Amino acid sequence: MSIRSTILAASALLLAANAHITMDLPVPYSVDKIDSGPISASQYPCKVQNGFTVSKMNSMAVGQKQQIKFKGTAVHGGGSCQLSVTTDTVPNASSVFKVIKSIEGGCPGLDGATKEFDFELPASIPNGKATFAWTWFAKMSGGPEMYMNCAPIEVTGGASDKTAFNALPDMFIANIASTTCKTDSANSKGVKFPNPGSVVVNGGDNTLTAPSGECGKTGGSPPVVPSAAPSAAPSAAPSAAPSKPASSAAPIPSKPATSAVAPPPSNTGIVGAPISSGLPAATKTTLLTVTAAPSAVVPSVPAGTGSPEPTGAPVTPTPGNGAACTTDGAVVCNGPTMWGLCNFGKVVYQPVSAGTTCSDGKITKRGYHGRIARPRV
Repeated sequence: MSIRSTILAASALLLAANAHITMDLPVPYSVDKIDSGPISASQYPCKVQNGFTVSKMNSMAVGQKQQIKFKGTAVHGGGSCQLSVTTDTVPNASSVFKVIKSIEGGCPGLDGATKEFDFELPASIPNGKATFAWTWFAKMSGGPEMYMNCAPIEVTGGASDKTAFNALPDMFIANIASTTCKTDSANSKGVKFPNPGSVVVNGGDNTLTAPSGECGKTGGSPPVVPSAAPSAAPSAAPSAAPSKPASSAAPIPSKPATSAVAPPPSNTGIVGAPISSGLPAATKTTLLTVTAAPSAVVPSVPAGTGSPEPTGAPVTPTPGNGAACTTDGAVVCNGPTMWGLCNFGKVVYQPVSAGTTCSDGKITKRGYHGRIARPRV
C-alpha cells in the first residue's frame, strides 16, 4: 500500500472516530441514545428508533434569542442547515416541519470546529409543546447524506392558532430513499435551499448549488383570503341585495326605467295615475313606494274597468314594506283617496291622482257634485 493510500485510509478512520456532529443544545430527545450518523428513510424523522423520551424540556419564549450548539469536530467542510418546528410532540413520517431559519454554507462549522448559531422563534409558532429540528446537508460527505436531530420545546408568547404557522416554508428533505431529491456533496458543493424562508444566513460559501430531482413541496403559501364582495344572489330571494341598490335618498316613483326596459304604454284612462317604470328594488326609506323589477311593466288601466292584468310576473316586494293583500295584480283601495297594486301578497298605498277616486278595485274620475242648472220657464 502506498503512503498516500495509507494516509487516506487513516483519515477515513479518523473521520469515523470523530462520529460526525450531534446537536447539544437545545437538549435532544433520548439524549442517552442519540447517535451522530446520517438519517435513513426508515429512521425519518428525528431517528425515530431512539424514541422521544424528554430528557429535558427546552422552554422557549417567542422573540427571545435562543442558541443552537453542537458536539463533534467532523464538520465535512461545512454545508447548509435548517432550523424547523413541528407542532407534533411525537413526530412521524407524516409530520410537517416548518422552517424558521436557514443557514446556507458554513454550517455547522468550518476547519474542524463547530459554531454556535443564534435564532428566535417567530410569533407564528403556536403556544404549547412542540418539536424543534436541526437538519444538515454536509458539503463534503462523499455521498448524499442528511443529518437530523430533534428536541422537545415548550413555546410561550406565541400564536393562538396555526394560521400563520402553516404559511411558513416546509423543511427541505433530500438524500434519503423516500425522495429523488439530491444534493451535490459528491462534488463538494453545498446546497442552496429552494425555499429557505424569510430568515437566511449566508455562511460565506460561494459554491452553493441547487438540488436535483423531485424535491417535493418546499414552501407554503399564505391563506387565501376570500373576497370581501358577496356573491350575487338570485333575484327572486327576498334577502338578496339588488345588483344596483338605490341611494339612501327617497326614491321617486316617476323616474324613467333604464334603456334596457321598454317604455310603458300611454295612460289614456287614468288621469295622472302613476305607472310602474321598472325601478330597481329600493332600500328601506321613510317614503313608501312601489318597487318593480325591470322585466315587469304594468299596462295602462282604462277608466271604469276592472282590475288590470299584469303582463309579467309579479315582483317580490321589499321586505317589511306594504300591507297584506290576496290577489296579485289587483287594484286595492284604501278609502277613496289611496290605492295600490297587490304584488306578491303585499300592497303599498299611495294617493290617487287629482280628479280621481278609488272604489271597489277601480280608479275612476270623480263625479260632478255642483249645482244643477234648472231650465227657465
